[in-house]
This record gives sequence, structure tokens and C-alpha cells, in this order.
Amino acid sequence: MRKLWLSLSLLSSFSVVLADQEVFTEKQQGKTSIQNKIEALKEKQREIHVPRESVPVTESKYLIDTPIPKTAHYLPLLQPLLDIQPGTLPNPIGISLIGSYTHEKYKVKKFKGTLGKNIGAILCKNPSIAPPNFQESLKFACNSKNDGLIRLLSGGKLKNGRQVIDVVAGAGQEQEWQLSDGSVEVKTGAVGVKADMFLFPFMQLFFTSAYIHTEQSTNVGVATVTPHKTDIGSIDKFIPKTLDFQVGTISNILDGYLVMGGTNLMIGYKGFFASCMIAGGYVELNDLRNDIKGFVQKPMMYIAPRIGYTYEGIFTIHTGVQRVELFGSTKGSDLSKITGGLVEGFSTELSKFPVTFLAGAQFMFMRDLGLSLEYVGSPDTNGINAELAWRF
Repeated sequence: MRKLWLSLSLLSSFSVVLADQEVFTEKQQGKTSIQNKIEALKEKQREIHVPRESVPVTESKYLIDTPIPKTAHYLPLLQPLLDIQPGTLPNPIGISLIGSYTHEKYKVKKFKGTLGKNIGAILCKNPSIAPPNFQESLKFACNSKNDGLIRLLSGGKLKNGRQVIDVVAGAGQEQEWQLSDGSVEVKTGAVGVKADMFLFPFMQLFFTSAYIHTEQSTNVGVATVTPHKTDIGSIDKFIPKTLDFQVGTISNILDGYLVMGGTNLMIGYKGFFASCMIAGGYVELNDLRNDIKGFVQKPMMYIAPRIGYTYEGIFTIHTGVQRVELFGSTKGSDLSKITGGLVEGFSTELSKFPVTFLAGAQFMFMRDLGLSLEYVGSPDTNGINAELAWRF
């Protein structure tokens, strides 16, 4: 963030410079090095530079004085055109350590679950987890003395009562469940690195990679499942209209990674500025304790417009909003170990507040080193982001 981020209208001037670049190269036939070519381009930019009074960039005055790095003489591009002295803007390249912690609570909008493929055998072995209104039917189905009658009624399609339960409950098939609770709580910590570069005074490019640790609780409570018809003689008469399974809470500890890249576009006047960060990436989380790979696998998009003010380039404050869009529903697969075979998998669609509000500050100790803190909050989310940046 600086005291000025230039008007996007200056892009038209940049196009003029690019159009003449070939001519400049021809005039510099005796100069073959990349540095000489850059100097020739900068010299042409100085010839057509924008008057200083129309680009009021004030040089930063850091508390600890350090030399202007060589990189500042070449990046950001367009400094000679805009009559910006090297070192006026931030050091153009940065490497940062980043960390964050968020606590989120959401309501489930839609829940689809998959009961275990051997749900019949599981309920016969543990009848206490079966719906109360299914206990009488369960006793009949689990009694091996009735297997012959079931084979007779089903015309040999089903061998025993456990298979009847599998058919009725829709074992191994994803179906929508009605939940008595239906909430998700997520606590997430992340630590990683970020690399960035100011390509133009108004454009920053960045790439982020981070390790993520998440503790997630999906509160199902009682899951109401609509039984399937068996079309087997009179067996359907013994099946209740709904099956209410006491699932309770499904808890996971997830570990994984995030990769993200994008741009930050900026514009401003003196100390005031506006910016918009746009990025895309991918996140993957695994339940290592239960050997569940790919518990979450999603592409994502991030957008965050901000406004703020910087004093002497040393202290900067900002506020804005952000939106993180994870494409696709949240899925949990291979949950048999966690739920004792009752639930094989699930997917959820969550009801979320559309944006998260944010407010933050940055303090640059010197030209080369700075610290940023940012609070994020909404009716669903509370958290903090931190960044320690070294610029060169």
C-alpha cells in the first residue's frame, strides 16, 4: 500500500511506449545487453513522462533508514513515465510468512447422506442405534428363523432379513436426509509463505502456499430417512413411513494444503487508496487419523475490495470485505470407521453470510521489513490474519 496508486487511465500512455519500443531498439544497435535495452526504454519514458504535479507520489520516510535496492530501479515498470523516483514506492519484490486462524459456524441448507452398505448387519448387531419405530421390524428381520420366509416372499431375490433392511434403508445410495440439528462448526489454522511482485505501480502479482489444519464437527442429530419400497409381497406393510437414525455429531481433524495465485489492483490519491484483490486456487484436506484421503477437494476463488489510508508509508490502515467461494458441496467420504459403519459418506450445502468484513493495519519498520494484522468477521465467522514481510 502506498501513498498513491496510479490511475488506470495511464495504461493508454503505456501502450504508446510499447508501440515505440522496437524503434528504440533499432536506434540502439550498438547496445545488446538487457540492461541497456531497459535503460533505453526508461529514457524514452522520461521524454513523455506525466508532469509531476499530476502524479502526487510522496516519498516514504521510514523510521529505520536502509539503502534503496537495485530492484527498485527496474520495478515497478512505468516509473520514469510517471516521474516516480526509484525507492518512492515499496521495494518491488516480497517474501512473506503468513498465518491465520478462523472459527466458523454454519447452518446446513441441504444434507445428503449415504448409509453403510451393510447397514442391515450393523443394525442387527447393534439394535440400539436403529430407529425406535423400527425395532419390531428389526427383530423379525434379524431372526434367522425367518430367512426361509423372506426367500419365499421375495422369489429368491433376497436371502435374509439383513438384505431387506439394506434395500429399505437404501444402503450405499446417496439420498437427502432431514436433520434435527444440521450445523457445522469449523476451526482452522494455517501457516504458509507468500511471494509477490509489483509489476506496475497499480498492479501487484502474488502466489501463496499454506499448510492447513482444521477441526470440523458436523452436527447431524437425528437423521430422518425415507424408506425405499421393496415391492416384495406384504413386507412393505411392516416398514414405517420414516426411519429416524440417531447419528449425533460427525467429527474430523483434517490436514491439507492451499495453493492460490492472483493480483491486487490499486488506485489512490496521496495517502488514500482503494484496492481489489482477486485470486483463484485449490484446497485439499485429508482425515489422516481415519485414513480418509480427499475429505475436501475443491477449487476456490477469493475476492477482497479494500479502502484505506497510509501515513508516510510507515503506518497503513484499511477496511473492506472479502468473499471466499469454494466450488462444490462439502463432502465427507469413507466415514465407516468414524460412525461404526452407520454412515458411509455425506455432502452438505451450507447457508453462509455472503461476505466477511475485514479491518487491518500494517506497520513498516523499515523499507525492507513490515508486519500486517487483519481481523475478519461476519455473523458466521471470526478470525485473524497475520503477515511478516521482507521486501527487496
